[in-house]
Amino acid sequence: MNKQTQEVLTILQEEAAEVIVEVSKCFRFGPSEENIQRLSKEIGDLSLMIDLLIKENIGVTEDRIQEAKQEKYKKLMVYSSIRLENK
Repeated sequence: MNKQTQEVLTILQEEAAEVIVEVSKCFRFGPSEENIQRLSKEIGDLSLMIDLLIKENIGVTEDRIQEAKQEKYKKLMVYSSIRLENK
């Protein structure tokens, strides 16, 4: 693995952890405007790192991500109580 890929993965990992922290704050203190704003920022940071990882061309692709999203959607339809629209 080259240094750039390693750095992208490291920052991706850090951003994922920061999303977890902000979700936890929403549970602890409620989804206030401030908490939602911070959560949105961290999700944006994570999304950028996912885009950069795709560009690293190590096998994570937009197609694979879309396939994984579809599989997760199907599982949520069966196993969760989240209201989902049929796709």
